[in-house]
Amino acid sequence: MELEVKHLSVTFPSDRGPVKVLRDVTISFPAGKITAVVGESGSGKSILGAGIMGFLPSETEISGEILYKGQDLRSLSEEEMNRIRGREISWIAQDPVTAMDPLWKVGKQVTEALRFFKRENREDIEKKGLFRLSSFGLPDGERIVRSYPHELSGGMAQRVMGAMMTMDDPAFLIADEPTKGLDAFVRHQVADMFCQLRDQGAGIFLITHDLRLARRISDYTAVMYAGELLEMGRTYDIFSRPRHPYTRGLLAAQPDRGLHPMKGKPPDLTDLDDGCIFSARCPFYDANRCGKAISMGRTGADYFVKCVRREEEP
Repeated sequence: MELEVKHLSVTFPSDRGPVKVLRDVTISFPAGKITAVVGESGSGKSILGAGIMGFLPSETEISGEILYKGQDLRSLSEEEMNRIRGREISWIAQDPVTAMDPLWKVGKQVTEALRFFKRENREDIEKKGLFRLSSFGLPDGERIVRSYPHELSGGMAQRVMGAMMTMDDPAFLIADEPTKGLDAFVRHQVADMFCQLRDQGAGIFLITHDLRLARRISDYTAVMYAGELLEMGRTYDIFSRPRHPYTRGLLAAQPDRGLHPMKGKPPDLTDLDDGCIFSARCPFYDANRCGKAISMGRTGADYFVKCVRREEEP
């Protein structure tokens, strides 16, 4: 079973014209695997996750398919999507405090999915809630469940959101920066929890800026830039032999690789030219080869690169 995105494009209206935040994104998220999606801020990672969940504003222009269990999620009504959200596909929001209801205590929110589907008695639901909180590094569950969201620190709120969204053991989990704001010990704890969910069969779409986390726990990695998918493959291959110049630059900017920042800045998404989206920042840009539309090409088993130099040795 897979969660599959095909040729997804997303455009937001603005005073300056249409903002093409995603363009022709095709990617699969297999069950029982962690797929990390990495890239600079503004690359479209969170928009991709929100698009899958059906959380984009109504005025958004969307095309493409989002396939799950043989049906296109974009064709479902809100009522039909609500049967899938939380139960089969869950979302860990990047800003957990604003994602929670400020008027409900944490305990009620953590167990809401199980209570909504009414498959277990109250005592079992509460026990599972406390266990899940402890799994996310919150051993003082009895106090946490009696608290309101505003009484939690940022790190605690992040862990509560993780516990909340995995309560019903969803088949797929979209985690948007799930370790943001956490200390090293708790990051390790949460990462282990994701590995456990994967080993139990869950497919995980991990949105992260933390390349070390992606390298440590993901099976596959996809690299996004300015709304396009530029490279994807097995995580070991991405980190050991990256082929796209952007991926190489992203890795070179990491502390353990010398902190070499990339020059330039991402393009204006309201004014895009034909050709490679990374052309203005690419040290290998060739107008004769890179000035026209470039498609994603396979360079090996489970490995794809959107670059005219993809067959050249890195």
